[in-house]
Amino acid sequence: MKNPIWSTDELIVTLDFYIRHSPNIPSKTSEEIKSLSNFLNKLQVKTGVIGNKTFRNNNGVYMKLMNFKRLDPNYRGKGLERGSKGDEQVWNRYSSDPNELDKISKKIRLFVDSDISLTTQEEDCEEEGEEGKVLTIIHKKHERDSKLVRNKKRKVLQEKGYLSCEICEFDFSKVYGDRGDGFIECHHNLPVSELEPGMKTKLSDLSLVCSNCHRIIHRKKPWFTLGQLKKIYTP
Repeated sequence: MKNPIWSTDELIVTLDFYIRHSPNIPSKTSEEIKSLSNFLNKLQVKTGVIGNKTFRNNNGVYMKLMNFKRLDPNYRGKGLERGSKGDEQVWNRYSSDPNELDKISKKIRLFVDSDISLTTQEEDCEEEGEEGKVLTIIHKKHERDSKLVRNKKRKVLQEKGYLSCEICEFDFSKVYGDRGDGFIECHHNLPVSELEPGMKTKLSDLSLVCSNCHRIIHRKKPWFTLGQLKKIYTP
């Protein structure tokens, strides 16, 4: 069985390691590389990824760091070629913004080290944010919290008397009658980079959106905010 391709989460954490240690990347036998390898294996277990006994071992981690060297304009050598498209995407997104990279990497580590479950349905992977699978899962857990969703709907009904999409104003009950009564989805507005283990979601953090608008928000990286989608929405 081959090991799975490197996930966005793994690449973000590994690139953060690369940026922090560049240009003097520790040797493959170093404690630093061993620690990174151990964390990536913990991430594997936490997210339910299946690999073989060589999964993200010291050699594999060191090779990935050398893959990043090939993308580094400050490195005069060739680095290790035959890296993945994912390497390039993460490099292009974060290498020029080390503060954001450090922030996202720390968030991933926080949730992996927490007691929060990070296993999820395969469908969730279709809408992975640019910050990776871990923070996407946490984001969706907030959106699917049934108690929060009920309270948000109840609050809006008390204020407006009906439920409609905050972007396109679609009202399921008007179109589908009784079958659509009370139906609408919740979107969590807080950027995933701001999520913290154990944080409480306020009702003001949630917006009510129709299924179409919600999928469009999450369809491509980076995800749209409600304001960004409103600007391009055409009735």
